[in-house]
Amino acid sequence: MRRTHAPRARSAAASLAVAAAVAALVPAAAQAEPVASVTPGSSVLTVSKMVGNVADGRGCTVGFIGQRSDGSRVGVYAGHCGAQGQQVVVDGRIAGVNIASSAPRLTSSDTFVVPNAPDWGVFELDPRVARATPGGKIRPTSVGVAKAGDPVCSQGVSSGWRCGKVISVDNGYIATTIPVQVGDSGGPLVRSTDNAALGLASRAATFNGAAKPNGSLFYDVSAALNAAGLALVVG
Repeated sequence: MRRTHAPRARSAAASLAVAAAVAALVPAAAQAEPVASVTPGSSVLTVSKMVGNVADGRGCTVGFIGQRSDGSRVGVYAGHCGAQGQQVVVDGRIAGVNIASSAPRLTSSDTFVVPNAPDWGVFELDPRVARATPGGKIRPTSVGVAKAGDPVCSQGVSSGWRCGKVISVDNGYIATTIPVQVGDSGGPLVRSTDNAALGLASRAATFNGAAKPNGSLFYDVSAALNAAGLALVVG
């Protein structure tokens, strides 16, 4: 997958996906060859247009795997990553379609119009995707409640595995010391002491008068799951 260079987040309200123009080579036989598996931390692209067999769109990170009451599984990530109906590509292969989003409104400078607007999205998996389970370092044991001082870690496509602590929890958002970059949006936040799922990466944040972003905001995954009518798939 080729990623273009993107500007740094400009403020605490700047999203991490909107500025990320990403192009992914999608094989002509993609409809016959969906991605084999979808796991937390995977690279995800919501397709805005196709140019030949190259998909252009916004690059994000899969947060968690959710499950409906009928047992079917879906991917959960940030709402600003894509609009309802957009095709979703994971690791360069067709994975499904975006079916629900809190659709936070953004300004022309990529900041949230309403700073505390919910930021969650759900994509339905192509029925041919063989496996959708927790994997790698993200194997949540439960849905947790974040508290100031909690030790936490996150996985992002751009930043990789990063750890820090919770600064505060307010209005559905978890403020952390974890640095994030463009492409990390939607990525999972877990508490390192018990692997409880806590949040979905939303945007970079600036604390204590810093000149540039020195932390991040994660949307409460419990609120996201409740809004979407999903249960968390634990691992």
